[in-house]
Amino acid sequence: MTDLDRTTMLRRTEVYQDLAPVREAFQSVMPLFDHDNVISVTSRRGADQPLKDCAGWLPDGVKERDFRVINPEFRGTAIEDLLGKLPFDFGRARLMRMPKKSCLSIHWDASPRYHYAIVTNPACYLVFMEGDIGHFRQVPADGYLYEMDARLTHTAINASREPRYHLVICDARGDSSGEGRPEALAALAPSR
Repeated sequence: MTDLDRTTMLRRTEVYQDLAPVREAFQSVMPLFDHDNVISVTSRRGADQPLKDCAGWLPDGVKERDFRVINPEFRGTAIEDLLGKLPFDFGRARLMRMPKKSCLSIHWDASPRYHYAIVTNPACYLVFMEGDIGHFRQVPADGYLYEMDARLTHTAINASREPRYHLVICDARGDSSGEGRPEALAALAPSR
């Protein structure tokens, strides 16, 4: 493994899962996407709506490590296999759809994120902001999991005419406090 380059904010890990069976599992749940553009792979024990449990911000007092239940729709699939290969404790794991011709607000997250591209194209980017300069990086759909230092200011852009789909996994080892975030960026609110 190579170190995370601060000008790229992205690093390919050694975690690999064949893309074909992941896409097969993904296809079976695709009809569950709605206006939230998120399907929860993991949830908290006893969640009222497990497939929506990790959409949006973490509620106060809730930690990444609380999202340890793999929802039934993903048990026995290549997505569960991928989670089992992680060399860290996972928290929220979500299938995230980024609609065509869209962009997220510039933000930072309180913990690292791991991206596994399921469906993407050359017009889909993660953008690391260094002052007023954006460094564009793409997560290829190559079967590898990519670590992103999401504590750094960033956004995501889908400048294509097709939706982009990633499996995004949160690291549950920390307390999601944003510790280690550069002081100069502290004024921006996290997305959680």
